[in-house]
Amino acid sequence: MKTIISNKSGAALEIANNVSYSFKVLMIGLFIPFMFAFGISYKMPKAKAESGVSISQPNSTQQQNTVDLGKVITEKNS
Repeated sequence: MKTIISNKSGAALEIANNVSYSFKVLMIGLFIPFMFAFGISYKMPKAKAESGVSISQPNSTQQQNTVDLGKVITEKNS
């Protein structure tokens, strides 16, 4: 519902209230995305290339342990 204001001071106060409300909505609209971006980037680990890291192939002379599943399954069922 629209209000009709007959004096100039009341009109100025109404305009000031409208501008204040619009400013508050703008600040909330900017605050929420800023906090989201700040929250997902806060204390995020930095990806650094470390020069002292070396990757080597596993020793091929190691013997891998194997399990005969046929034998294990028959022993469990008996």
